[in-house]
Amino acid sequence: PMWWSGPADLPRPAPPVPAPEAAAARREVTVAILDTGLSPHPWYEDAEWYREQRGEVEEVLDADLDFELDAQAGHGTFIAGVVLRHAPTARLRARRVIGGDGVGDELDVIRALEWLAGWGRADVVNVSVGCHTYDDRPSPVLANAVAALGRRTVVVACAGNTAGDRPFWPAAMKPVIGVAALDGGDRAWFSNHGWWVDACAEGVDVTSTFVRFDGTRPPAGGIDPDRFDGYATWSGTSFAAPVVAGRIAGLAAAEGLGAADAAD
Repeated sequence: PMWWSGPADLPRPAPPVPAPEAAAARREVTVAILDTGLSPHPWYEDAEWYREQRGEVEEVLDADLDFELDAQAGHGTFIAGVVLRHAPTARLRARRVIGGDGVGDELDVIRALEWLAGWGRADVVNVSVGCHTYDDRPSPVLANAVAALGRRTVVVACAGNTAGDRPFWPAAMKPVIGVAALDGGDRAWFSNHGWWVDACAEGVDVTSTFVRFDGTRPPAGGIDPDRFDGYATWSGTSFAAPVVAGRIAGLAAAEGLGAADAAD
């Protein structure tokens, strides 16, 4: 099946927010982000872990060369900031599995999971993409790729934004923590829900790191709607999932726990 991110709305420019302050950590924790990639940002661009991968993970912002930001470009960079807010000492490892249009292929996700299994260093994996299937059953090949990560690696995935209860994969898999979005204390109107959801976190009007881009749309009312200076506000279960992933990683780092113990 095809995979897509499909947040609940489009990103909006936001003023800068301060980088999270690094807290004392008892162990090093690595969070893998399977998404659109990871563009440079002042929050992390000088970190060793980013310099090691920058050339292979930088986001493609305008693949169709229409001078407009692709619909889901910046998705991975945004998620990285959400993770770092809750786990400021985490090392991030990005793998590009979807394009700036938010669409990808199951095979790319499986290959990324297999690479992580072989690499063996990811404590937490955030997957803010997914799909429904025709028979509402998970892909066995994908299930095997998730299982190959082993019990020490925690996989967190978004529940999807179609406001329904059909299982959304991989969030609905038993080994995966499926995350729905909250709007204050209530379920966000767009969030999927159901027996297969394991956790909820804020997913409306989240502000985080973003790409830099200045499109061709003219300012209106003194606001330039497509000029982004590294920060944006966005909504979706895609951004609730990294809250949970970040909290697990942050607790594991602070307390010296394994990710699975921190998730419990």
